[in-house]
Amino acid sequence: LTTTWNILWFSGFIFGGYGCYLLANHFNKNYLSSIIAGVIFTFTTYHMAHSLTHIALSMIVWLPIFVLFLFKLLEKQSKYYSIVGGIIFFLVSLTHLYYFAIITMFSIVFFAVYIFRQKKVSNKTFVTNFSILLTIGLISTSILFLSTSVTDEELPKRPIIEHIIFGVNLENLILPVPEHTTNIYSDDAMIRSFYAFFEKPFDVYQLQIENLVFLGYSVIFLSALAIIRYRQNHIWFWLLICGIFVLMSLGAELKIFHEPTGIILPDKVLYDTIPLWDEMRAPARFIVMANLSLAVLASFAVYGLIKNRFSSFKQQLMLTTIIGFVILFEFSMIPYPSYSQPIPDIYEEIKKDESKFAVLSAPLGGTGEFRLMTDNLVLYHQIYHEKPIYGGTESRASYETLENIQTYFLNMFRINCDRVEGGVFACVGSGNDDVIKQDLATHGLSLFDYFDIKYVILHKKIPTIKTSPEFIPETRQIMSEILTGDNPVYDDSRTVVYKIPKPNSLEPFLLLGSGWHIFEPEYNARGTMKSAEILIVNPTSTEMTTTLNLVIGSPEKEKTMTVSLNGGKIDGINIPTLSSNVKIGNLILKPGVNVVTLDADEYHTITHKGGSDIAYPKFLSTTLAFEIRSISLTN
Repeated sequence: LTTTWNILWFSGFIFGGYGCYLLANHFNKNYLSSIIAGVIFTFTTYHMAHSLTHIALSMIVWLPIFVLFLFKLLEKQSKYYSIVGGIIFFLVSLTHLYYFAIITMFSIVFFAVYIFRQKKVSNKTFVTNFSILLTIGLISTSILFLSTSVTDEELPKRPIIEHIIFGVNLENLILPVPEHTTNIYSDDAMIRSFYAFFEKPFDVYQLQIENLVFLGYSVIFLSALAIIRYRQNHIWFWLLICGIFVLMSLGAELKIFHEPTGIILPDKVLYDTIPLWDEMRAPARFIVMANLSLAVLASFAVYGLIKNRFSSFKQQLMLTTIIGFVILFEFSMIPYPSYSQPIPDIYEEIKKDESKFAVLSAPLGGTGEFRLMTDNLVLYHQIYHEKPIYGGTESRASYETLENIQTYFLNMFRINCDRVEGGVFACVGSGNDDVIKQDLATHGLSLFDYFDIKYVILHKKIPTIKTSPEFIPETRQIMSEILTGDNPVYDDSRTVVYKIPKPNSLEPFLLLGSGWHIFEPEYNARGTMKSAEILIVNPTSTEMTTTLNLVIGSPEKEKTMTVSLNGGKIDGINIPTLSSNVKIGNLILKPGVNVVTLDADEYHTITHKGGSDIAYPKFLSTTLAFEIRSISLTN
């Protein structure tokens, strides 16, 4: 995988630069100035930054090639460029959803400008060829998106605050980032000086990856020179594109020094009017098209200098080399932030185990949507042991997909990153407190067996998550309670691995089914939805009788709770507002999983209002019926 990643990483730079070279050469017919365009586009701060973590966004090669084919439509009558251009439209969309939105917007602006400009082909030919290109691109892209789409119920509308947070701060455009070599070796001297000049405290200076969009002083200078001195054909179009996409990258509201100004920007209008535009939650990524326009404009300036100031090839080569060196130095991120990840030897043993089982890699959650996605480090380790893992999902999963790690027992291995301290998520363990009260020493192995877990892997160090130092000791204590001793089969400075034996208990044990809200430690309770399930597992091959004990209350007013076992009604109980003890006796358990269903005759509807919270809403609406503080079994 490391080799594959490195190949993709290098190819993103090589082909991204080459694509922009081809585009610039279409205008200049000069390979030296076109090389400068390629260097600028492929080594921009945006591309360098996203190549760290967003491999799809780093595949920028198709963007300039698509634009090149659009410009070919102004000169060529052949349908070849329309058909191939439509295919390239699809390839751009295949790379990333954002790039689909970007080239669609670019195409609209391109058509609106050049339908009124003089061309080498007639307007009728231009409109026909453009329509063919766009039709092929949109239809093929629609098929792609429809095959992978999810319903609106699965993905509630993303809040507008994300479009503000993940937009560019105005100063980001002109301020080098901490990852640049100049700042690494100067202790961020330029950034500190900039903030001091405007009398802003440096300690509030924080950047997330979407803010890494510095345009480069040399690039801005060359682009300005092209506009002022060397006004080639199409120069005003590229200036317009630069302005439009810089404006789009600023997000829904203008921010300066991380503070919203209240000035509404076009992204907010698109958010309010275009369906699914909320999914474009990181408008900062629109800067890639501004980078492309600046690269082309800079190449115009270099071409103008070469043509008018330097007659000999040697002088031209020297000029191009100096300009290229200055640009590379300005965008340099050396040393590039990368590292190799050691892989525990025990993974080979896990890989060779041919029995069917899953691996529990902790901590679960802590990042991504709802802070319920597991860190990429855990996903990376999976490719070595090659076993199913809990908490392993791709980006942008629905809440219904992720919520299972909040259920009883798995929740003990999850970290909660919802609390913010000093702008950094401080993640704490969820602990073993929950509404189900049963002895882990007796039932722990049975619980692992229910989830088909044969190995538990504790990651002591996850570079991207600030984890509470208590998490590993607390989790090891849970494992020690279950295994009657802290005896891992593997333990080094990074990883602890436990092998789970088969259970020997014949006692019934409890789990939670569907219809539960998350455990609230401050109330020591879980809310139920209008219908909630309690699972009672009988590990024997014969029937047995048990009693289910609940400590339960009804928020706001008394309600009637209907209790069913495996689909058959067994009781109706009035639940008062104050928590009280309820016993449901003489439950005859069949071998295996038995489902106790708690249905409410009335319930509250909770609707997510959205629009202001940073957190991605877990649901559009849900229900709340009862508040349960304890669930246990007695014979």
